[in-house]
Formats: sequence, structure tokens, C-alpha cells
Amino acid sequence: MGCNRHLSLWLSVISLLILPLTAQAEEWIQPGTEKLIFVGGVFLPSIDTKLRVNNSGHDGGLPIDIEDQFRLTSRKSTGYIEGRWRIFDNHRFSLAWFQLDRDASATATQDIEIGDGEIIQAGAEMYTRLNMDIIPFSYVYSFIRNDTHELAGYLGVHWANIDFFIDASAWVQDQGGNGTISAKADAPMPLVGIDYRYYFSPRWTAGLNVGYFQLNLSDDTSAFSGNLYNFRADTEYWFWEHVGFGAALNAFGLDVDVNDDAWHGSLDYDYWGPQLYVKARF
Repeated sequence: MGCNRHLSLWLSVISLLILPLTAQAEEWIQPGTEKLIFVGGVFLPSIDTKLRVNNSGHDGGLPIDIEDQFRLTSRKSTGYIEGRWRIFDNHRFSLAWFQLDRDASATATQDIEIGDGEIIQAGAEMYTRLNMDIIPFSYVYSFIRNDTHELAGYLGVHWANIDFFIDASAWVQDQGGNGTISAKADAPMPLVGIDYRYYFSPRWTAGLNVGYFQLNLSDDTSAFSGNLYNFRADTEYWFWEHVGFGAALNAFGLDVDVNDDAWHGSLDYDYWGPQLYVKARF
């Protein structure tokens, strides 16, 4: 009897402790019902870049491995921000932004042909800069949305602003003088994909996002073609009703051919790496 009384007492105490937490969880914003979400985080991608510049408008020349030839770092930490707005139960908009800016000074270890036949001789001093601003915008529609999971499709634009510059000494055509090459382009690539989230509990969720698109455009003055893919897997935990933390793995690839006033050439740009971020929801 004494044992049973002690057991009943402990069960009563545990119930008194658990009930407020359960009530609090029920009052929380449930996953998939948030109206606004703000994200800020850090991204540490591994980058591989191949680039060709032929600003005379003539085809030719082989793509150059930027990390290998010009010593740009292949790993770069950067911050990123994102905002999401659920305007109706099954309709959302998403907008994000981050930069991948790199520059380096190096000595050419071999002759490098770049641009319209220009050759940077082995031993030349080089300064190289490659800056990219990436702005993904998308409209998301949820086909399935309940207490357990949400499956959605999306259509958007992955806008990439690309700025490349190189300054080097000992160009063959300049008889040992200095030479520069620059190229700029905006690459607004459409993107369609699937977004899936699973809700283990009101606190813990996980998701998978896959997108791809291929585009060919041309007119009398310019031509643009390329393909884009994006893959992201994440998991998130909400320590408080409005604030949570997450970790993700993101892979991205952009392969474009550009022919406009500021750049005739191509860019093959791939990165992948981990993300750590904090989220606020309302």
C-alpha cells in the first residue's frame, strides 16, 4: 500500500509538470501554418568554377578552371538571408539572397590563354576577382498539407549576377605590358521543383527540396542558354515558439552560355556544402 501511494504521488507530480508543457505545445504555431518566416545563416560551400571569356564575339577557347589557374579559394564561408510569406493556406512566396565573392593574387605557373587570344605568360603576376550575387525568388503551392507533412511544387527565378575581372602582367600581345579582362552578366534562370516537409512533432521537422530547369533564349542582339539544378536537405528544431535552429546540406549548379554586350563566353559554376541557420516564425 505504501509503495502504491508513493507511485501515485510521483505520477501526480509528473502529470503536473507535463501538463503545462503539453498545453504550451498545443498553443504553439503548428508547422505548416506559419504566416511569416525569416531565416539568417552561414553557408560553407565547396566551389568549382570553369569560365570562358571571348569578348570579340567569336566562339573558341577552352574553359579555364578558376580555382586551379588563378588560385581562387575553393571553400568560402558566407552569410545568407531568406524570407517566406504564406499569403493563403496553400500559397507561399519565398525570397533569398547571398553572395559568393572571391579574389586572389597569384603567379602564373604556366601559360594561360584567356579572352580573345590573349596569353598570360608563366611567371606573370595576376590579380583575379569573381563576384556572384544569387537571388532566388519562387511561388510555392502546397498540394498536400496536414499535421504530418506538406508537399508542394514551386516555380521561380534563380537570379545570378556575375562579375569577373583579371589584371596581369607579361601578356604576349602587349610585349610584356599589363592587360586586363572583365566580364559581367545577369543570368535569370527559371527554376521548377518539389518541396517536401515532414513534421515529426511541433518542435522537430525535416525537409527535401529539388529543382531543375533548362533554358534557351535568343534574339537579334543577344543569346542566353543554360541549365540550373538545386538540391537541399535539412532538419530543424524549434526550441521556442518563435525561434528555431536548423542544419542543411545544399548542392547547386549553374551552366550558362552568354552572348551580350558585357560578356561573350560561358560559366560552369557548382557548389555544395553545409548550412547552419536560425529561423523566426510568426
